[in-house]
Amino acid sequence: MLRSYFKIAIRNIRKHAFYSLINIIGLAVGIACVLFITLFVYDELSYDKFNEKANRTYRLISDFTIRGNDFQSAASGGPVGQGMMREFPEIEQQTRVFSSGNAFIKYNNISHKEEMVYFADSTFFDVFSIELILGNKESVLKAPKTIVLSKSTAKKYFGNENPVGKIIRVDDRTDYGISGVFKDFPDNSHFHANIIASLSSLNFSVTDLWTNANFYAYIVLKKEANPGELVDKFPRLLQKYVKPEIERLAGTTIGDFKELNLKFNWILQPLTDIHLYSNYKDEMELNGDISYIYIFSAIGIFILLLASVNFVNLATARSALRAKEVGIKKVVGSSRKSLIIQFLTESILISLIALATAALFVLLFLPYFNNLTGKSIEYRSIFNMAIFISLLTIPIITGLLAGLFPAFVLSAFNPASILKGNLSNAAKKGWLRSGLVVFQFTTSIILIVSTLAVLNQLNFIQNKKLGFEKEQVLIIDDAYILGDKTETFKQKILTDPNVLSGTVSGYLPVASDRSRQGTAPDGDLTSNKFQPIQSFYIDVDYIKTMGMEIVKGRDFSKDFPTDSSAAIINEACAKTFGWDKPTEHTVGKYVSISPPTMKKFPVIGIVKDFHFSSLKNNIEPVILYLSRSNSLISFRINTKNVTGVIENIKTTWEDMAPGQPFGYHFMNESFNDMYSAEIKVSEIFGMFAMLAVFIGCLGLFGLSAFTAERKTKEIGIRKVHGATVKSVVILLSKEFAKLIVLSFIIAAPIAYYLMNAWLEDYAYKTNLNIWTFVLSGLLAMLIALITVSYHAVKAGMSNPIKSLKYE
Repeated sequence: MLRSYFKIAIRNIRKHAFYSLINIIGLAVGIACVLFITLFVYDELSYDKFNEKANRTYRLISDFTIRGNDFQSAASGGPVGQGMMREFPEIEQQTRVFSSGNAFIKYNNISHKEEMVYFADSTFFDVFSIELILGNKESVLKAPKTIVLSKSTAKKYFGNENPVGKIIRVDDRTDYGISGVFKDFPDNSHFHANIIASLSSLNFSVTDLWTNANFYAYIVLKKEANPGELVDKFPRLLQKYVKPEIERLAGTTIGDFKELNLKFNWILQPLTDIHLYSNYKDEMELNGDISYIYIFSAIGIFILLLASVNFVNLATARSALRAKEVGIKKVVGSSRKSLIIQFLTESILISLIALATAALFVLLFLPYFNNLTGKSIEYRSIFNMAIFISLLTIPIITGLLAGLFPAFVLSAFNPASILKGNLSNAAKKGWLRSGLVVFQFTTSIILIVSTLAVLNQLNFIQNKKLGFEKEQVLIIDDAYILGDKTETFKQKILTDPNVLSGTVSGYLPVASDRSRQGTAPDGDLTSNKFQPIQSFYIDVDYIKTMGMEIVKGRDFSKDFPTDSSAAIINEACAKTFGWDKPTEHTVGKYVSISPPTMKKFPVIGIVKDFHFSSLKNNIEPVILYLSRSNSLISFRINTKNVTGVIENIKTTWEDMAPGQPFGYHFMNESFNDMYSAEIKVSEIFGMFAMLAVFIGCLGLFGLSAFTAERKTKEIGIRKVHGATVKSVVILLSKEFAKLIVLSFIIAAPIAYYLMNAWLEDYAYKTNLNIWTFVLSGLLAMLIALITVSYHAVKAGMSNPIKSLKYE
């Protein structure tokens, strides 16, 4: 019996190939979207779950509050992990990780720049399930000046040779012995390392301070331990170690800080929450965002619904054309049940064909999707059990949902009425079809508005005055390798007439790594204005090279030797300290850095506020200090001869840093990197918007064909009475035009609410322009009318004699 159902279903699909093809393509696109989003979501939710102890592993977050302002960092003090392990028996293991950023590795006089270099405790491989290919996990990071390499890094330097026991030089200063090789970190890890050196190799003092957030500390709880109960014990540790440290460094008691409402604590963050729920300061890598998981999942479901709507729309629209088929089957004895099964079989078969087509789409477009999302998802991921079950379930559910209503409507026809030409209201009336078209284009317009709104915000970001000039600034990567020769290097490059200015500094307004120090006005550390403030360490040419503006006082100058102990503050800092009144004489006042320096710096100038982080954040107070720092060298250049400038810089680098790789980038590239997530979102929204419109147009194309077919005789009569092609096109198009207008009326307020909520994340943002909505509506209308016009024009140009003979 089932075989006969499938035979009839295949026969009907072939017989009505045009409409079947529209359904298959629409469903295939919808299912492919769901598959892509399922792969993306599954990958995002899998982060760090490869660790065997993931459900018992936590990262320690430093939570510092002063005067009600909360500062939370993903890093913590050097002694914290070991101190907790010592004090709290419920902790099974701990490990600390210190980020070294980049390093130059030399072996056999060949040097390469390596990124993602870390120092870690000997317990690192006990906490993280990273497989050691060579070496013993208990000892590879135990001795000072030992180092382990990732498999890919080891292959780069040693090929298939065993590297254990060999010596490499780091940053042309220190020799390390290779003690092991580990398997490359999985993509779904919240951080990745190419090189890990023993933490005991570090010997600087900050490792002893509880309040300096320089390390990433992880703890593994025993199976029976309760994380909430552990957190309740933290005050005991604070009282024992942190309070005495603050009092010792400040040279005063905690009571003296009462006005500051000073609080310090740690937060336990589950390891598996880091990637999607963490956006603290000092994150190891850029994390994901759970809100985008919800957004993309919702979009995937809506696009699948759009494809299903096409199915329902075309099936109900064509019910009149299949009415006689149903009537004859009923007359010869077919039951309603058998008719329902027949129509559902046809529906599910179309869905299964669409599934096969969707799988082909995924295979073809997976590289593009990976490039779009920054993922490395493989096609075999589809065969993961959870995804595979979803893969099989989607077409069956879709087929049932899409075919259920048409099956019940068609099977309910009265055979006598059908054969007389009298159809049920459900078959005649188009209110359902109209409602489904409105749903489709409402969703499409919302996605178009969202895409345009994100693009408008990105355009606003690109064109906003930032307080510095990001164009035409070339930055030398890893300038620290020059050591004491940085100033000499800078002066040599400045002899090139195409180099306008240059600066050696520790920080740039587009970099993420910055120093934050407790700072107070006029040397009063107990002042209610005391707070952690960003500190930039620069040279005398920094403000000029960056194109910043001094609004009060003066810039640093070589003519004033005392400037080495002076400071320049921004307008936000002046406001924070209450020095922003027109009559206020800010120049000459002092700022004091908190312990251990306790040094007072006279303010010699105020720089106009400039953005040094994402536009999601308000401009914070910042203080610029004149200090020797060789991390970064930046040159403002004449872009008329960029190639010549770069060649000159490269030649000078090779003379002064022989054997060391030369690298550079432009500041505007770093600025764009700050908004890589927004760029990615705009591209994904754009892709989904196009797919939603495409699916909607497929449905319209089919419906317009049906409408033209249904009104064939009417059009013939109109043409006999003198109707023009234009009037026929208007007749067939106006019904759909009304639906698009209604879709726009519904979509506009929804899109406004959603995008307004998205823009709330930005301290500096564009307004939702009315033209964004108008353009979206017109675009949807234009696409819809072009889609409908093919069949409208075709109907208008048909021979009226043939039309009058149509049955």
